[in-house]
Amino acid sequence: MTRTVDELLADLSSPDGVVRDQALGALVSYGRRSTAALVPLLDSDDAELRAQASRGLSYIADPTTADRLFHLLDDPEAQVRSQSAWGLFLMHDARALDALIKTIDDFPHATMVHRTLATDALVAMGESVLPRVADLLTAPSPVTRGRARLVILSVADRLPPADAAAWRARVIAAEQP
Repeated sequence: MTRTVDELLADLSSPDGVVRDQALGALVSYGRRSTAALVPLLDSDDAELRAQASRGLSYIADPTTADRLFHLLDDPEAQVRSQSAWGLFLMHDARALDALIKTIDDFPHATMVHRTLATDALVAMGESVLPRVADLLTAPSPVTRGRARLVILSVADRLPPADAAAWRARVIAAEQP
């Protein structure tokens, strides 16, 4: 049975997390047909609903929503900010790198707290992000520094040996008092 976008939107407010996840998955599977329905949810007072909408729009990756996702990088909720930066990455938006750097500490993975959507995206982007990520090796927060180290070392593993060694040396140097 195919459900309408309106029925699925109603399910996003369900108290049952499985129902919410299934509704979001179906909305994402509908692609751009769901965009117009999800965008208004970005203005909701309900942080969970904003997070669901930003997550759905990120995976739909409709470039017409890039500006809306960009503006959510200042949302009070870490999950909304994180999903919005992830969406810009998935859309290959020119602002993605800045967004990912800004949200590197937002919304850690439940079981791998050093990883976030931003660290995953930065690793996927590869060598080109390393100079910007290296700036975070001197960040005031040890958590931020650890995530920068994770990105650099993960990317370095895929580089030619001499380049990898240079990046590893840079990480070691940043850790010296």
